[in-house]
Amino acid sequence: GAGPCAATARDQLLGPLRRAAGRGLTAGVHVRRGDACERFGDEGDPTLRACYPAGAYAAALRRMRRTYGVQRVAVATDSPTVVGELRRLLPGFAVEALAFDRHRLGGAENATLGRRAPAAFIENRADLDARHALVTFLADLELLAAADVFVGTAGTTIGRAGLVAMIGRLGRVPPFEFVDGAPSSSASSVV
Repeated sequence: GAGPCAATARDQLLGPLRRAAGRGLTAGVHVRRGDACERFGDEGDPTLRACYPAGAYAAALRRMRRTYGVQRVAVATDSPTVVGELRRLLPGFAVEALAFDRHRLGGAENATLGRRAPAAFIENRADLDARHALVTFLADLELLAAADVFVGTAGTTIGRAGLVAMIGRLGRVPPFEFVDGAPSSSASSVV
């Protein structure tokens, strides 16, 4: 396991959000921006890692509200700016995220846009605070697993792991939407 120190740090990050739980259906949202954005949206070289604007996630969340009554948004992200963007785009939703220094994970936001930069990816960086990365990964995964519906991308490990953890907790495939256009909303589309 992660060990008692990592588990304690994870629980400290999750504490405030756990206390706020229980106020309507929650969407678990994973938004990748940081070090892994080689292109923004679906334009450009399809072999480059894609990130998406907050508006794409907001549109999916509004659909989740209309269809399922989602009221809360629990955001797992490496971006120091995306939580504020979602709060501005989603009036009437309670948008929450773990409180930690996201600059320690991804460096400059969108620093790799437009170029192939695998050396800058979190999994390849020597300058990374590995303990902080592990603790925030575990906390983000638990945050996503505790939600009722999912919005994210099929192209991210954390997004897929969060959805699978949610399936394990619920015992069924929850409503979900991938903003990167991967098939969604049915058990047959989850691989």
